[in-house]
Amino acid sequence: MSFDSKNYVVLIPAYKPVFDEMVPFIKELRESYDNIVCVDDGGGETYADVFAECKALGCAVLTHEVNRGKGAALRTGLEYIRDELKDAAGVITADCDGQHTVSDIKKVTEALCEHPDDMIIGGRRFDKNVPFRSQAGNTFTRIIYKLATGISIYDTQTGLRGFPTSLLPELIALPGDRYEYEMNMLLKLHDWGVSPYEVTIATIYINDNKGSHFNALRDGLRIGARILKYAAGSILSFVIDWIVFLLLMKLAFSGAGENIRYAFSFGIARVISSTFNYIYNRKAVFGGKNYERGATVKYFALVIVVLGLGMLVQRLTAYIPGGDVVHSVIKFAYDTVMFIVNYILQRDFVFKIKKRKS
Repeated sequence: MSFDSKNYVVLIPAYKPVFDEMVPFIKELRESYDNIVCVDDGGGETYADVFAECKALGCAVLTHEVNRGKGAALRTGLEYIRDELKDAAGVITADCDGQHTVSDIKKVTEALCEHPDDMIIGGRRFDKNVPFRSQAGNTFTRIIYKLATGISIYDTQTGLRGFPTSLLPELIALPGDRYEYEMNMLLKLHDWGVSPYEVTIATIYINDNKGSHFNALRDGLRIGARILKYAAGSILSFVIDWIVFLLLMKLAFSGAGENIRYAFSFGIARVISSTFNYIYNRKAVFGGKNYERGATVKYFALVIVVLGLGMLVQRLTAYIPGGDVVHSVIKFAYDTVMFIVNYILQRDFVFKIKKRKS
């Protein structure tokens, strides 16, 4: 499908660009796009001639007096597009250092034209010619990202992306002034109800990618924060459950029989801790506001199923020989599996976000 260049804007954040790289790139882009926005992220007078030439070629040039970072530069460009280019259907972000070709930018634009409600990812393929640092780092973040969000993206590092202008309010409000902004964008896809659509682009590295700001450990921790929040909520719920249970056993139902006292204390404690966990996960972990209908019912149905399954496993474990050590290992293995299963079910079933439509 071909696209109308008037409907799409190419946004290029640039910090101290090389004249002989950026200007020819802009000239080639202008053959296909009417609207190009360049953001000078504090390069100063030394690089003023580069942006003067871009402006002469018909680009809108926005300037930061000091370097504020790639995320801040992207937000400045997005704000301009929101305010000045109201008829635009979509935005494509690209780098100016030679890693993104005009043909690949057009490929991303065509994909956005075909999938106007999705975020388009220009994904590279990491073969044997790719620097080891980039290959290993992307593999690590790809796996963690899939576990945390349930979304499969092959190239989590790419800066070549396309998205509909209906998403601009969320992108402008997104935190992160530097390179973390692009990862934050991916982490919010689930909460926004936006699906990624990945197209393959050329894999180009400049100077063996030595200038890359990607940090696999840092981004892995940022991605894993959602899982850590989920774990923290589970621990807090466990503590609340036991405190309420012990208090009720000691202070309430004193005139009842032992079995009735235990059953009521256990049941009330589980209701209170589950309610806390539901509110915590709904607000703090999965963070969406536009869940599909029935999230509350699905959550407590899951609680009942997991509780029943846990009681069954506990009863069956009693018949396995080996004493407390073996039983403890089985319980640990079961709890670990259920921790992962619970997270996935809550992420993809209980707290499922409605699909966003432009």
